[in-house]
Amino acid sequence: MKQQPIPWESIRDRVLANPEVKAEYDALEDEFERANRAIAIRASTGLNQREFAERVGMKRSQIAQIESGKSIPKLETLEKLATAAGYAGEVNFIPLVENLQPREREFLTPRLQQGSADIPQKE
Repeated sequence: MKQQPIPWESIRDRVLANPEVKAEYDALEDEFERANRAIAIRASTGLNQREFAERVGMKRSQIAQIESGKSIPKLETLEKLATAAGYAGEVNFIPLVENLQPREREFLTPRLQQGSADIPQKE
């Protein structure tokens, strides 16, 4: 009798039910996001890692480390990757609502949820 494969979602949900594992997993979210963005930038060019590395002026192994999350690139490196793929880099600073005073939080929360860029300066 052939065994049925177990869906990844089922395994992930079971593993992440452990609060310690979930906390570690969540702590890595930013690293996963950076790696996924690096992969997406390269993929947008249609180039493989070797070809993209040549275009950027890096080694293929460096691209692989960035895409796997094993290496956290400097801002200058991210700019090189973006430029090589025909993008411009941008850095955003987003206020952490939980660090605001109650009155500020009440004012800013709806604007942040709407993505409003016209948030006045704090006096």
